[in-house]
Amino acid sequence: MKKIIFLDLDGTLWTFEQIPSSALEAIELARKNGHKIYINTGRTRCEVPQFLLDLNFDGYCFGAGSEIIIDNKQVLFKPLEKRDTKFIQHIAKDTGHSLEGSQMTFTSEKNRERMRKFHVDNRMGNRFLSFPDISEITDNDYEQIMKISIHFDSTAQREEILKQIPEYLTFTNFMHLGGEITHKEYNKATAIQFVKDYYNEEYETVAIGDSENDLTMLNYADISVAMGNGVDCVKEKADYVTDKIDNDGLYKAFKYLKLI
Repeated sequence: MKKIIFLDLDGTLWTFEQIPSSALEAIELARKNGHKIYINTGRTRCEVPQFLLDLNFDGYCFGAGSEIIIDNKQVLFKPLEKRDTKFIQHIAKDTGHSLEGSQMTFTSEKNRERMRKFHVDNRMGNRFLSFPDISEITDNDYEQIMKISIHFDSTAQREEILKQIPEYLTFTNFMHLGGEITHKEYNKATAIQFVKDYYNEEYETVAIGDSENDLTMLNYADISVAMGNGVDCVKEKADYVTDKIDNDGLYKAFKYLKLI
């Protein structure tokens, strides 16, 4: 049966936005064999480099499943409600936070300062440094905000803010005192379901990832693969653990699954 392969980005397809040549080769061969390739990422559309879009994969799932592009056509677009974004921006005003949009992301100076500490060539932090300050957001800009990332100063501050967010939104932790607020009804698993339902023919789904935020899609897909550089909880849940990203891990996974 032909397969749709859903790839996470950081730690799976690339490292600091550098894709191993073996991964590109594997993807090209798999597509020639009739399989489909999708990116399934928490990043919003404006937070990926143009070259990723220029690769013209079969589709892209952005913003943890809240925006989906299939064959260069936007087929799902569910930004946060403007009132919710403004409310969270208000209660989180003392934190380092960013309003992450499909067309543009806006970041606070406190979050910008945090990103400066991680200034590495090709790193996502560099991209955030180039985004406009949150004070520059216009009323129309709120219409395309897909999620809100927050870095708290303390656990007490985190709990005080999170208890105020509407129940139809959810908070996902990442790193120490960091996380993001998104629609509860959209995630990497619902993205897989949406894409599979989009096609009239039968496909088996494959999810490949490395970190905790990939667990929803790994649990949902027919076949799950963890990268060798992935965290332990991901490896424990996966059907197969491949090699590390910098040791042709993606190529070896495609080979193991007989995609190539």
